[in-house]
Amino acid sequence: MKIQGDYTFEGDRQTVWNLLQDPDVLARAMPGTRKLEKTGPDTYEGTIAMKIGPVNDVFSGKVELKDKVEPSSYTMQVDGKGNSGFARVTAQVELAELEGGKTRLTYQADLQVGGRLASVGQRLLDSVGRSLIRQSFDAINQQLSAQLAGQPETAPEAPTTGQVARRVAADVAKETLRSQPLIIAAVIVLLIVLVIWLFLKLSS
Repeated sequence: MKIQGDYTFEGDRQTVWNLLQDPDVLARAMPGTRKLEKTGPDTYEGTIAMKIGPVNDVFSGKVELKDKVEPSSYTMQVDGKGNSGFARVTAQVELAELEGGKTRLTYQADLQVGGRLASVGQRLLDSVGRSLIRQSFDAINQQLSAQLAGQPETAPEAPTTGQVARRVAADVAKETLRSQPLIIAAVIVLLIVLVIWLFLKLSS
């Protein structure tokens, strides 16, 4: 399954690159992360709590960065396992400089899942994945803005599981509305026709 998207950070490319390589920054930013430790030059291990549809589990896994071209691109591979199954993500990440000292990050990810995770529909996986990625980038951008403003570096309060779930639910609802415009339009037309029919029926 493919997931792709982009995000604009309020900082220059080198600064964004450095933040994306910092395990402390990533651990504070990624929803559900309980631990993330650097085990080698470009490898990390950790645990993350995740709820996707009927699946609620704690995954342990490994993150490896490959093909690094500082500060413009890298490939990230994530392998995670839990009681409910496994997930493997391979993502190509690119950073491009924008006017005004900003940076656009684009990503293309290939997601593979097995076990109970495979029972979750692709549309739900896509929506949840996009939501968690956006929440992570928002948190990194918050840290970036504070850093550029010269504010003391303090770790933002990690969101609770309930807060993460509510944000994901809101994002999934938005995705569902956007993915079904024809259905919504058809329902509206049907309601209009029904109202007109009732009006004519009562008038006759």
